Amino acid sequence: MNLDLSKVIKGLQTEATFEADLEIEKSFLESIECVNASVLHVSGNIRKLGRRYELTLSYSGDLVFECHRCLKDVNVHLQNTVERVLVTSEEVAGDDEFLVLDDGVLALMPVVEEELTLNLPLQILCNEDCAGLCPQCGKDLNKGMCECDETKIDPRLEALKNLFT
Repeated sequence: MNLDLSKVIKGLQTEATFEADLEIEKSFLESIECVNASVLHVSGNIRKLGRRYELTLSYSGDLVFECHRCLKDVNVHLQNTVERVLVTSEEVAGDDEFLVLDDGVLALMPVVEEELTLNLPLQILCNEDCAGLCPQCGKDLNKGMCECDETKIDPRLEALKNLFT
């Protein structure tokens, strides 16, 4: 979604408000290892502050990930309000601190994708006590213990095991 801010830039309006439901692109979902996502509700406004503009953006939506330990689907609700400073392309050269308006248009999706990425939890778990999967047989250890042999032999000494059998 692109926001046309030409009226605010020309001074015909001091503020522009917006509200939309955005579909997150499949390529972005794959990049953050997301299984599925709901429609993302986005709203906010842009106000002129001298030669710069202030973006206030609120978003909320649900993303589905796999638990990092047991691979069950986990629903993560993300909701946040963000404030960013916008400038026209002539005002800033190579400064990453500001969002740059190209020809009075703001592409909203890159801003939302950046904020989603920054606000994802580092580790996504179905619950705090998730035991995960057995590394040998793959059984879900949340449903009970597996029958795997847990004796571990140092691979450097494994040849000595055959001497006593």
